[in-house]
Amino acid sequence: VSSFDPTRTLAVCGGGNNGGDGVLTALLLSRAGYSCDIYFVGDRDRTTAETAKRISEAQEEPFITFADNPDFDEYTLIIDAVFGIGLTRPVSGVAAEAIYKMNSSHIPVLAVDIPSGISADSGRRMGAAVMADATVAIETYKRGHALSDGINSCGTVYAKEIGISTQTVSGVPMSLGKEDLSLIPKRKRDANKGTYGRVLVVGGSVGMCGAAFLSAFAAYRTGAGIVEIFTPSENRPVLQTLLPEAVVCSYDWENPDISALESAVARATTIVIGPGLGKSKTAEILVKKVFECANAPLIADADALNITAEKGIPFPTEVPVIITPHPGEMSRLTGRQIRELAADPWSVAKAYAAENEVICVLKFARTVISDGEKVFVNMSGGPSLAKGGSGDVLTGVIAGMLCSDLSPIDAAAMGVYIHGAAGDLTAEKMGDYSPVARDVINAIPEVLKGR
Repeated sequence: VSSFDPTRTLAVCGGGNNGGDGVLTALLLSRAGYSCDIYFVGDRDRTTAETAKRISEAQEEPFITFADNPDFDEYTLIIDAVFGIGLTRPVSGVAAEAIYKMNSSHIPVLAVDIPSGISADSGRRMGAAVMADATVAIETYKRGHALSDGINSCGTVYAKEIGISTQTVSGVPMSLGKEDLSLIPKRKRDANKGTYGRVLVVGGSVGMCGAAFLSAFAAYRTGAGIVEIFTPSENRPVLQTLLPEAVVCSYDWENPDISALESAVARATTIVIGPGLGKSKTAEILVKKVFECANAPLIADADALNITAEKGIPFPTEVPVIITPHPGEMSRLTGRQIRELAADPWSVAKAYAAENEVICVLKFARTVISDGEKVFVNMSGGPSLAKGGSGDVLTGVIAGMLCSDLSPIDAAAMGVYIHGAAGDLTAEKMGDYSPVARDVINAIPEVLKGR
């Protein structure tokens, strides 16, 4: 929010309480020395009591002007405060015209609570809707920030507490932020590599070792003490070159050494299976064996989930299991259409987690994490993460968090937040188009330094 220039601000306000918040914003900016105009949409004599009070205050302010027909492009910042969370009908008339002018201008738009025209409950566009550069959510995130059209309309969303009860607010489940990084335990002065766990990554079919590398590298960057990769012999030279810090245990792809796999699983304190594994008969054998002998928290990703869905393999029940499906994988696991899952991802994740006794990390634009009771909706991350390998990085980050003594649900939620925050940092430096998965991994240290 601090990146906006409020030198000359136009607050576009409606008659509801959201409009009152817009008028109050203009008052505060004016008193701070900025030039502010208010463009009121609708009848100024038909407002809520709170908004009428704010308008009266603004009329007494010498440096605020009520503009009747402003040129939106003459300002440095536009505040959108036409409609808030109470919108229940399609936008039309002068309100739709005001939204069109905001969207047509070349000026940054900051929405109050939720962009005008977006349903706070469903995220759907109610006729016309503002395309904001950023949104300041009052007190808590709303469902509309994380669903449907709201994802693109909101821009970057910031939640700011103002001391009101959230019982009357259409809020979403818990979301982590930068301040929650302090929950990660500090590293012990007398620690050694064994103190922070041994991650086993079972991944990479022949010639497909990149996914295993990304998961292993991300686990190291996120604090794992030792990372071992169980992979076909053909991948050994590449992996030892890319990540000499890792222990590489190789096997014959056509005739996998099950006893070596069992030994690797027995050594591990966190197990990852799936990245780059493929869906061959060998991959199926590996998934079944790891599920059968897992004695530590297990993260099942990518092709491990596809094999599980196709073959009906049950997840282990004696250890914590974290699954990280994208929409296609979740569709295969549940037999439901992606559009149905996208309509209410947190209910889907919570129900699946409860029914299968797993922690579900459901990867939509706003990833949902649930153990069947707690639900987190992640608000970090953006389009820079829409690249091959991002999911493999996320799996490794969660594995690294499991090595830090966080509970499995907290490790999953924290891992998703860190991954998204690293993506945001990378986008700040490189834009949304250029980052690749390795760039996100290399941004993890900067995120963790802020803990």
